Amino acid sequence: MNNKKLLYTLLLGATLTSCAEVEICERDEHPHKGDVNFTYTWNKPEDKPNRMGVLCYRVVGQWKQVAEVNTDDLTLRLIGETTITPENRPNENPDEGDNTGGDNTGGGDNTGVAEPSEPTEPTEPTEPTEPTEPTEPTEPTEPTEPTEPTEPGTGTNPPQFTPTVKIPRGYYKFATFPLDNPAIDYSELEQFMKNDAKDYPLQNVGLSYKVYDIKDPKLNKPLAWQDFNPYAKYIQPDVEPLYYDSTVVQQVRADRQTTFKFKPKILSQNIDINFNIVKNTDEVEFKVTEVWAEISGVPTYIKMNTGYLDITKTSKMLFKTDIKPNNPDDNGNDTNENKRIACHGNINVTGVVNVQRAYGETLEDVRKKIYGPGIMQVVIYTEVYNPKTGQTFPQKWQGIINLYNTLNKAKLMTTTSDNKYVYRNGEHGTINISAEILLDGKTVGNIDKGGDALDRWIQTDSDINIDI
Repeated sequence: MNNKKLLYTLLLGATLTSCAEVEICERDEHPHKGDVNFTYTWNKPEDKPNRMGVLCYRVVGQWKQVAEVNTDDLTLRLIGETTITPENRPNENPDEGDNTGGDNTGGGDNTGVAEPSEPTEPTEPTEPTEPTEPTEPTEPTEPTEPTEPTEPGTGTNPPQFTPTVKIPRGYYKFATFPLDNPAIDYSELEQFMKNDAKDYPLQNVGLSYKVYDIKDPKLNKPLAWQDFNPYAKYIQPDVEPLYYDSTVVQQVRADRQTTFKFKPKILSQNIDINFNIVKNTDEVEFKVTEVWAEISGVPTYIKMNTGYLDITKTSKMLFKTDIKPNNPDDNGNDTNENKRIACHGNINVTGVVNVQRAYGETLEDVRKKIYGPGIMQVVIYTEVYNPKTGQTFPQKWQGIINLYNTLNKAKLMTTTSDNKYVYRNGEHGTINISAEILLDGKTVGNIDKGGDALDRWIQTDSDINIDI
């Protein structure tokens, strides 16, 4: 019996003093942490962001944190769960404080619970000291002005950038993404950092582009026009390229340094959009001054664990086109005599997806839609000559086209087998719209080339304000 008790005691002691493979030991001085760092290989080093974030997610014995990486020298630091967005991230000037509330290492877990300190040995009681003589009262000092209250969590030194950081050992999935992109909404990632994985799994986490109403002053290049495709809001024109990469699950070992390598790919596409305007000035003389466009079907949601784009969450983008008349004036502008204008736009987006075919719809039904993804609107600003007065007046024309056939030919995106997500086919794409806009100063029409494969322009609005 004594031998059994002894064996039980030894086993219990070994259990209490050892750590499992996924030990949750978060203190930096603890031996069950490993040093990690990250390297990057860029296809276009000149386009790399200044800062990249790395999601460090331990898949067993959940632990998660975001590292901020300086892409110039590859130094890094761990940042707090509420400091992912640029405006909340700790300031590198220690005099200005930060919002992490942490120490210079940036370590710690995600629960917000402080680590218990090691118990100390009780000290011997000291001998009581003799009471001291009371001191003379001092003169009262002048009251000072009350100071303004400081923001919560400020006043501490931000975590410093270091060659490596320590994280608990275990098996991790790492994902890297831009950390300083002002067009990105990081709220889901922040929620993932705050919540337990069983309530907020990584599979449900994504980054999304911020969207704006057409009249929102924060939207760059706002355009005063009537929106005939109001299914969604707008993202900013020419968003910064969105880089992403992730690793398979890999092991971080204790008491050693491990380097994890990323080759970030651009999730966004640079897309050229080309179309033509044919002018008929037989009855009315006019010249085109500006052409603006709006394209819909831009995916705004990126899955964090795969980098796929969600086709059920799309938005729109405004952009101005370059116009190139066949017979321009000396300054390259359109003239009343010119008959043809080439329009070219260039946008940086995640991609453009087509209008979706609903249950029971025929292909003809889909082609007739002018609402939803895959629709392009144009606004053509002109100066029309009035022969009665000999003067010109401004005239605006608006048209819309369903790019169903055009986008099928462009092959910008590949759809996953479940038809829920897409990924882009290359960093660059081209949308060549075969249908030409016929503008005669009175209506927007088409140059009919025949065939069912041709998308067609439809006039949606004009502001005719004088009898011609």
